[in-house]
Amino acid sequence: MKLLAQITNPVLPQTLGGGDKGHTIDEGTVIVGKLISNIVGLVFIFAFFLAFLYLLTGSIQWITSGGDKSTLETARNKIIHALMGLIITAAAWAIVKLAGQFLGLDILALPLPVIK
Repeated sequence: MKLLAQITNPVLPQTLGGGDKGHTIDEGTVIVGKLISNIVGLVFIFAFFLAFLYLLTGSIQWITSGGDKSTLETARNKIIHALMGLIITAAAWAIVKLAGQFLGLDILALPLPVIK
């Protein structure tokens, strides 16, 4: 019975939901690919934003430390950790971009919505 379910007509488009207005199977894989691409892109944007925000709070803490050694050390550690986070995120972005080039995929393409 499983073999009968896999029989397809190569002349007709493989529609999901039936009828002329059904979505084709190929459209489904494109939609999933775009979804993964959007999620990966948003994760990188969020990571860069958080690292920059952490860097900003460390810088403000450094400025407002008033010469206090412990506060200055805490601010210094925050700045160092934020810079390390930026470097790690940039390296991860480069690795994903490189893997996308090898696989022939545009993983980091974030399509911007346009008004028609």
